[in-house]
Amino acid sequence: MKRRISFLLILLIILCLAGRSWAYEAAVLKSADIGPYNEALEGFRSSCDCSVTTLTPDQDAVTSQIYRLHPDVVVAIGMDALAKVRSVENLPVIYVMVPAPLSDGEGRNISGVSMYISPAKYLDAMTRLFPGAKRIGLVYDPNNSDAYVKEAMREAAARGIELVAEKAETSGSVPSLMDSLKERIDIFWMLPEPGLLNSATVDYMLLFSFESKVPIFTFSKKYVDMGAAAALTVGSFDMGAQAGAISKRLHEAGAPGQIRVDARVSGIIVNSKVLRKLGIESNKNTAGWAKNVD
Repeated sequence: MKRRISFLLILLIILCLAGRSWAYEAAVLKSADIGPYNEALEGFRSSCDCSVTTLTPDQDAVTSQIYRLHPDVVVAIGMDALAKVRSVENLPVIYVMVPAPLSDGEGRNISGVSMYISPAKYLDAMTRLFPGAKRIGLVYDPNNSDAYVKEAMREAAARGIELVAEKAETSGSVPSLMDSLKERIDIFWMLPEPGLLNSATVDYMLLFSFESKVPIFTFSKKYVDMGAAAALTVGSFDMGAQAGAISKRLHEAGAPGQIRVDARVSGIIVNSKVLRKLGIESNKNTAGWAKNVD
């Protein structure tokens, strides 16, 4: 009897392990071995219900690695990784930790999670924190963010807000465009523009903020620590989890598709010390909604 029970227990364990086998395989390429990308990978693992093979970032060998592995899905973490795998066809390609979304007509088999938060959520957060603001300025690269800014224009108009958007195709034009915004805006909205943001342009934006008494609303705690007034932030792990959910949906559908979403908001950070220095009143009723880094 005991031997029979032991056999049944072993059989049950085998069946449980079989039930936990991965449904499909994902090949993952990271642009670099850094904390945010590693967190995104862990987020992907947490939700994809798949086995994961990490590719080596050899420019010439990436596509051959992919075709040799025969994965069910390819995941690119970061813009450089996406550039190396975007030519892959007949397989779902999913990006994460990419600053700007691709155009809708580009890459029918490419899905992913943009680092951008939807304009509606940004505008809702800015007007909630600064209820008196009616003019919001930004500087953007039309080659990178044209569709996003057009959507922001529509959302701003629906809220009775004037969006003053200046185009900058190079970082060198940012200072003069910032100067042109003086006395025209109540808030400056810093977008995640990799081609425009560098140490010099960020310093100039912060200088503009303090000289003009205009708060900067940004996308990263790093810039709040440097002197921006507030940020609406996203989490690397959570974006990876979103990518994992997309991967699972595409696998269950049985064919490459195009599912593209914006990152979910992980929180809002406010620097009350900066606001005091700017002499700006913000909504005081932010308990349970905003984190203060004063």
